[in-house]
Amino acid sequence: MPSDLDDLDRKLKQASKAHGLTPEQVRNAEDMSMGMRAGTELVGAVIAGGVIGYLIDQWLGSKPWGLIILLLLGVITGFVNVWRTTQNMGVQVGYSELHKQKKPAKTPADKGESE
Repeated sequence: MPSDLDDLDRKLKQASKAHGLTPEQVRNAEDMSMGMRAGTELVGAVIAGGVIGYLIDQWLGSKPWGLIILLLLGVITGFVNVWRTTQNMGVQVGYSELHKQKKPAKTPADKGESE
């Protein structure tokens, strides 16, 4: 019995063929999507850490330590999120069953072989 992801993958391939997209164009769009997600993860974590640190400093009067510590934690969290995203380690809560399927991480050697 095919899973929902297999069904979705089949439908996406049919749609890309219907719109005349080549496999290379689809791969480029996936890579661009991955890059945008990684950038958003990094920037979002840094901004969230900075804002929360600033608010804690205002609340507790601990300037600038809350901002510095949470900004550093935001940077670390952002880099961990980027690493997990680029290694196809999907981290969405509640989707653990989907991630049990074998999905190898992208490496430069793998990309060269698939072309």
